[in-house]
Amino acid sequence: MIIGWIRLAFFLLIGLSIAYLATSIYSRSVRRERLEKRWVAEKREGDHDAWIEAGMRAYDRGLRRRLLWLIYIIPMVAFTAIFIFVNWGGL
Repeated sequence: MIIGWIRLAFFLLIGLSIAYLATSIYSRSVRRERLEKRWVAEKREGDHDAWIEAGMRAYDRGLRRRLLWLIYIIPMVAFTAIFIFVNWGGL
């Protein structure tokens, strides 16, 4: 019985990793596109690529990037709670 739960958790982690990767790539591309549009709208001068990369580094350190970890945390907490409830009859 426990082996089935471990197998389910393993496949859940694989699915969550795929979801995290896809969401992360999409989020970065949206951020980069916003920076590109902002560069054009503000008619900036100087090194375009360096400005974009600085904006992406700021994004990597920001809250939005860290919130993507909730893709792992919320389902795993729910999985653990269900596992405990089913196997030991509640909390």
